[in-house]
Amino acid sequence: MLESQSKMSASSVPPMNLELPSKPVQELIKSADKEVPERYIYQLPNRSDDNHFEIEYMDSSVIDLSLLSASSSSQHEELRKLRSVLSSWGCLQLINHGLSSSLLDQIRQVGKEFFDLPLEVKQKHSRTLDSFEGYGDDTVSEGQSYNWNDRLHLKVHPLDHRNFRLWPEYLPNFRGTLEEYTMELRRVLKTILEAIAKSLELDENIFLRECGGEESINMFTRFNYYPPCSDPSHVLGLKPHSDGSVITILLQDKQVEGLQVEKDKQWFKVPIVPDALFINIGDQLEIMSNGILKSVVHKVVIDKENKRTSVATVSIPHSDKEIGPFGELIDKEIGPFGELIDKERPQMYKRIKNYLSVFFQYYPRGERAITAVKI
Repeated sequence: MLESQSKMSASSVPPMNLELPSKPVQELIKSADKEVPERYIYQLPNRSDDNHFEIEYMDSSVIDLSLLSASSSSQHEELRKLRSVLSSWGCLQLINHGLSSSLLDQIRQVGKEFFDLPLEVKQKHSRTLDSFEGYGDDTVSEGQSYNWNDRLHLKVHPLDHRNFRLWPEYLPNFRGTLEEYTMELRRVLKTILEAIAKSLELDENIFLRECGGEESINMFTRFNYYPPCSDPSHVLGLKPHSDGSVITILLQDKQVEGLQVEKDKQWFKVPIVPDALFINIGDQLEIMSNGILKSVVHKVVIDKENKRTSVATVSIPHSDKEIGPFGELIDKEIGPFGELIDKERPQMYKRIKNYLSVFFQYYPRGERAITAVKI
């Protein structure tokens, strides 16, 4: 295989102009003018993509974390189920994960308390164009619609990489709750990555090693706020995309649905399973698994009457070198594991440095970075 075919770098991606909304959506809806601003109107490619077209719920893809770590015959069956679900759907509902209902309620609550703060207070934690951390919305390229979403994006691990200037000190329970939640998610992440490796008949530590080890893996938490919209059929809370992560762990709203996933060019609603964590595979794990696991495309639709909140935590590999302005991992190279490449399943993805840098060149355009990595 030619070197140019087997490797790719961020430098091959053309530059673009990035834009941020001038006002948070939470402030827009306070206006007497109920018209949806043009920059938020999402043009649907076809009728089947209509946010409010009658669609089905995704199959019941529930995985029991306690069985994945059990030393019994039930573990083997749960591992088989895990591989099947992540190969077909790329996502699952995780139960018996060990996080208490009270902790889940607390992390939701501190997120809601942040978005209830006065605008001038929240703006002290605003993001800038050269960093995705902080309060605001995602950047988009010229001509792309904005998300109907406000968010607070914070790095939570490693501990010495946290930027406390962006953490709201006005909320007495915020830091302690987020630190406890992060500690619990580290345990869940370790267990699920080990289980995925076992399901692929790999060394159980292979994904953790690739991510820099349990103590060094990068984790970011994103608090999402989706205000109601008078015309929800023309906006999206998050436009269709896959995540540039290894794995994303999502805590959904307790009552208001909105998350949808794509499978076989059809959209499916994700149900709310009480106290479950929604796990979805990111692009980097699809690449490492040589396409066996699927990085699921998903979007968020908006409710006409009710606001919706969620808490998403993404994990990405650690690098000993500097993290760039978009969180990219300088000189960190990933690619399919050799154990998963053979004559029946040849290498499907190029090896690539700085995948997140590439991801953030495609994501604002509404495009998938992983398509550029495929051989």
